[in-house]
Amino acid sequence: AVQWGKLLLNLNNPVNALSGLPLRDELLDADLRATTAALIEEGLTVLAAARQRTAKVTPVPTRWLPRLMRLPTPAFKLLASRMLKIDPRARSSMADDLALGRRTEIGELCGEVVKLAKSVGVRAPRNEKMLGMIRYVELTALAVGSPERGPTDPVELRKNIETAL
Repeated sequence: AVQWGKLLLNLNNPVNALSGLPLRDELLDADLRATTAALIEEGLTVLAAARQRTAKVTPVPTRWLPRLMRLPTPAFKLLASRMLKIDPRARSSMADDLALGRRTEIGELCGEVVKLAKSVGVRAPRNEKMLGMIRYVELTALAVGSPERGPTDPVELRKNIETAL
């Protein structure tokens, strides 16, 4: 249960990696939070289908995270103030891995959600889409060295994940 709770929380890592922003700045962007919320929400749906429980790994129950992440930024800043007390330059390890042209742990995050979904006969199109997006960047980085790319537009990233079918 703890492992699944941590995995859901870490579904923010690929969003952070593609954003090109430090974690705090990413968390202050409503579109990027909505993208993470969509991934977590889908993960919760898959876990429910698999009858897997999640442990509380944050001050709020895991099932509340999508709702919290979708709040308007002023309300999010107020309610998630502890989450925002991080080094203003901190980034996810996945962001560092992509910047250095290394393989990431995307298979252990979105990939696990997709694998669990398949094992219980449901789909996880949003996590599958994110898995593909990160794998594409990884392959590009491995083929040509560290990728010279700008950050992904937050609105485009949100639309890409939220409309995944």
